[in-house]
Amino acid sequence: MEDSFIHFVTKDILKRLKGNLDNSAVIFPNQKPEQYFLKELKSEGYKGKPPQIFSIEKFIDSHSGTDSENSIDLLIILFKLYLEHYPEAEFDSYYSWGSMMLSDFDEIDRYMADPVSLFKNLSAVKDLEKYFLQEQTLPFEMLPELSPEDEQYLTKRFLENWEVYEKLYFEFKKELSAQNKAYTGMNFRKLAETLQNGAFGLAFNKYIFIGFNAISKSEEIIIQKLIDLDKALIYWDADNYFIDNDREGSGYFIRRSLQNLHGYNEQVFGNQLLTGSKDIHIIGAPLRVGQSKALAIELKKLFSINKPGNACIVLADENMLSPVLYAIPGEAEPVNLSSGYPLKFSSLYSLFQCLTNLINNYREESHSFYYKDVLAVLSHPLIRNQDEDEMKRLSDKIQNDQLIFISQDEIWGENLEEETGSDILKLYFKEVLNLESLHQYFYDVYLNAGKKSEQSENEPFALIFDEMFSLLKYHGQIVKLKMYLRIFKEKVNKASSNGKDQNTDNLQIMGMLETRTLDFETVFMLPVNEGIIPENKRNRSYIPYDIRRNFSLPMQDEQENIYAYNFYRLLQRAKNIYLVYDSETSDGGDEESRYIRQIEYYLPSANPNIKIQRRYYGLPLGKNPSKEITIRKEKLFNDVLMARNESGLSPSLFSSYFICSLQFYFKNVLKIPEKESIVEELEAKHFGTLFHDLMDRIYDGLKGKLIDKDVINKRRRGLTIALDKVLTHQYGKQKESVVLKNNILIETVKILADKALDADMNYAPFKLIDTEVLASWQMPYFEDGFETIHLKGIIDRIDEKDGVTRIVDYKTGSVKTYHFNYTEPEEILYKDNKEAFQTLFYGMLYLKKNPDARLKPTILPLREVIKGYVDVNARDGLFGSNESVVFENKLKSIIHTILDPDLSIGQTEDLNICKMCSYKNICMR
Repeated sequence: MEDSFIHFVTKDILKRLKGNLDNSAVIFPNQKPEQYFLKELKSEGYKGKPPQIFSIEKFIDSHSGTDSENSIDLLIILFKLYLEHYPEAEFDSYYSWGSMMLSDFDEIDRYMADPVSLFKNLSAVKDLEKYFLQEQTLPFEMLPELSPEDEQYLTKRFLENWEVYEKLYFEFKKELSAQNKAYTGMNFRKLAETLQNGAFGLAFNKYIFIGFNAISKSEEIIIQKLIDLDKALIYWDADNYFIDNDREGSGYFIRRSLQNLHGYNEQVFGNQLLTGSKDIHIIGAPLRVGQSKALAIELKKLFSINKPGNACIVLADENMLSPVLYAIPGEAEPVNLSSGYPLKFSSLYSLFQCLTNLINNYREESHSFYYKDVLAVLSHPLIRNQDEDEMKRLSDKIQNDQLIFISQDEIWGENLEEETGSDILKLYFKEVLNLESLHQYFYDVYLNAGKKSEQSENEPFALIFDEMFSLLKYHGQIVKLKMYLRIFKEKVNKASSNGKDQNTDNLQIMGMLETRTLDFETVFMLPVNEGIIPENKRNRSYIPYDIRRNFSLPMQDEQENIYAYNFYRLLQRAKNIYLVYDSETSDGGDEESRYIRQIEYYLPSANPNIKIQRRYYGLPLGKNPSKEITIRKEKLFNDVLMARNESGLSPSLFSSYFICSLQFYFKNVLKIPEKESIVEELEAKHFGTLFHDLMDRIYDGLKGKLIDKDVINKRRRGLTIALDKVLTHQYGKQKESVVLKNNILIETVKILADKALDADMNYAPFKLIDTEVLASWQMPYFEDGFETIHLKGIIDRIDEKDGVTRIVDYKTGSVKTYHFNYTEPEEILYKDNKEAFQTLFYGMLYLKKNPDARLKPTILPLREVIKGYVDVNARDGLFGSNESVVFENKLKSIIHTILDPDLSIGQTEDLNICKMCSYKNICMR
């Protein structure tokens, strides 16, 4: 790009140094611009020895004489010093405090704060506890990892840390110096002080600083000293728009540096934001997937018409990486990931996440694993095809046996002592109880799964395991199992696989900070939302706001200026700009970034060559739009019902057809299985089964006997024992897990049973005829190819009082006391009257075998059990032979409707029914 910042800087450097860069050092904010700078040197015809190129931190480390240590090693050294003051401390609980302390020490040195004066100010804060508890300059929410359950404990620990804060700072630096180690800020300070004292030996003839913005005090001293020695050039990457305008926070740091530094080379700032032609597209799209699809549409349009000279996708949120990579169209390929693919998005790390859950949820007392964790590992793409038969065996066992926790014996499939069973299952499902076994377990998994993963993932993982082995070897006595997992996760989060191709002509994908000093003709940025640009992350520090301000340490509002600079700097030389934001804010997301509003309001009025367009994408997300489905009844439909008729047709079968005939078709005709989920948290159907079985057990052994209040009270006293037996019968060895997760719901079953006994007390005395009675009848039909219809059903309870026989139907769900008007020719069977229909159905079956009975069909609605038993039939509630004949004729008309070939099968109009339907993914409802 001919008018890029790197192009301008390269030409100016060659001109000033007369084409001789042999003994020069070029320092960038990061390493990314190196290849762009070398490419520009080549295009300018430079044939000499290239200069030494550093990132700022590499430059500081190389010139201070000590490499910065990684944060984990530093924290362990700091913790050992902390133990001298508080011997009872544990590394796990200290980790968050220590990280914050280490960050403060780094800033104190990087910004050259006088530590003696700073700590003197801290100790002079009057009544520290009162200060802490009043305005809460340091509120508890700044310490999210600490889970503040006991504020008094936290306050005490906070005050303790203050007491040793100053001592630890000086002790820590002394210990690091003795070991020839350092943290980054310590090296910054060391080099700045060395230059101030004149003891620095210059390794290069010229030090060239390019593209800096928010420089620290130590960097300022280093640069100024080198300028004073005529050994430095500095180039600010800025535009007049935000340098000359004090209102613009994007120019805040460079304006400050221009005031503080003196004697630097002449600067020529660009004026593109006020004069250049730009097309800015502001695009709203819902959620990550919507934004990615919107990006794909825009890329396809742009690259199909006229492939731009250079283009970059800037990810303000790195979590957008995976959806963006999947969405990039073929026209825009190939692409370069600037720093490789982050390991935390790799398939290998997703497996380690599954294994971490497996370990954390392991039950040592029963040597068992949680079923969801087991299934997650079994279904992972890196292992699911390694031993398919064993994987399927285990998955089916969990499903069929309804296992919530599954033991190691059950997983391995054989006795633990025998050398049998699947090697893969033995590798992945083993007991991990200490640090050594955890490290070996993870390493063995890496060796196994690494063969199946991307080759580029293996090298960085190998380095991480080397570091973890070193941690285990030298610090295993203070690092516990959960801390190992946390450190492993942090190392992966910071690592990336190696980039395959670094061709600068390809479409680039970068993070915001990686774009510093680089310019692109076309820029896509997403998501441009508040809370992301700028980020609303708070500084986590022991040092209160007012002391930070007095000692010129970084402040929260200054962080926002850094975001503003990075945002506007990308815009200044770009010609086509696409700002994509998440338009879905109803789920707690933030609105579009303030920077979008700023450029809409200010830029077009300042520069008429800037054109801004807005558009929105309302994309169908997650699935295809639903379509109306209608199916004609073929011969198969009647054949299936005829086969079902042999074993018997229940009232729920009839009512399910009218609730949704398509669901009926999928389940009963096509026989698409409804896969049962593992019963871990009781649903309505499990709740109902539990209640029915409990009531059956309560009245067990009383068939044909008189039930009075004394009998009911005696059975009531055994309610808890009866419930325990029902749970044991239903869930077997999984009972403990079910009870643990559903304690409130199970207690509710017990309470409802108690209330049902109250209703029986009010009705007593009565004679119990039977419970859970199977009733059936062959109904003459002679239509639609049938001669008889075999009807069947299970009656919850039959009892008798004063010559009236009651059919009792327990209903645990929502019951509308809406009578099924079977005398009305146009009456339709639907969900609001199906309970009444089912109870009358049972009454009809009973009367066929007991024609002289004075029958009363009733429902006990448990959600309104206080109302007692509800009569289903009209008038006096009695259901005799006349009513039975009328109901029978109505039932025949219902069956005829179901079998009528002219009435198509279709979807229900009630979308609430679709929410819990097993076939909703077929309908796309």
